Amino acid sequence: MRGTEVKRGRRTADVVLIGAWLAGSAACGPEILESGGSSDTGTGGTMAPPAATVTTSPPPPPPPDATTIGPLDTGEFDTGAPWLDLPEDCSSIEQDCPPGYKCMPYANDGSNTWNDRTCMPVVDDPQGVGEPCTVQGSAVSGLDDCDATSMCWNVLPETNEGVCAAFCVAPEEDPGCAEPCQTCIISVEGLLPLCFLSCDPVAQDCSDGQACYPWLDAFGCIPDASGRQGGIGEPCEFTNGCSVGTICVDQAQVPDCGGFGCCVPTCSVGGEDPCPSLLPGTECVPWFEDEPPIPLSCFMTEPGACLAP
Repeated sequence: MRGTEVKRGRRTADVVLIGAWLAGSAACGPEILESGGSSDTGTGGTMAPPAATVTTSPPPPPPPDATTIGPLDTGEFDTGAPWLDLPEDCSSIEQDCPPGYKCMPYANDGSNTWNDRTCMPVVDDPQGVGEPCTVQGSAVSGLDDCDATSMCWNVLPETNEGVCAAFCVAPEEDPGCAEPCQTCIISVEGLLPLCFLSCDPVAQDCSDGQACYPWLDAFGCIPDASGRQGGIGEPCEFTNGCSVGTICVDQAQVPDCGGFGCCVPTCSVGGEDPCPSLLPGTECVPWFEDEPPIPLSCFMTEPGACLAP
């Protein structure tokens, strides 16, 4: 199965670690610095598109059967007995479960991270993508009230409430997203294929405490861990080690960079170039060297970075 797919931006420092934001993905992907100053490699990692919170107490319910579903049980399957004739495996991208069910990642052993997938019932009158949702048991139970195209994400353990995030869409060999401004992120050994909206590195349209940094083919909202460091021209080692409005790039792209990578300002391509005054020896260079992975219309302006010409 597939681990987290990490595609570094062409101008991003090789040493910059893009992220282990999804629970269980740390063994497959690089690290991201937490706001407290330590790197996160645990199974309760965060991701901001959006941050995942996985509770460890109480443990999730056992694998589903006719007696544990409770109010989420949609009734009997076509054999006349609940939960019969369901496939042993399924695809959250292809969504190949029988009508009334959806393929969901879940924890089959009472742990606090996803390790399997199965067909789960879709509730009557489900919540849609972007709408508030509720899970039953825990964030990794696989039981929620989202529709067949999404799962409950960013779940708070205190309330079991989150937001419905869309699954990536078929085909399995080249998944994408239904919305053009979203990026398909596959993690947890291929069990978790979700679509998240790309942020704007110039507009910096992320929530408080987060910043828009390069991630995969586009940009993502990640907790800002720069603290008192990460100013313009200062050394950096982590993607989110630069202050809001700056990004970490390879030392070769920054004049007089004293580290493996250094923080440079973002800029609007085609507008008045602020780079020579912000970071002498640089100019505003388009971030996307080739065809952008998402339409440029998804951004306020074409994003760029202050780099050595």
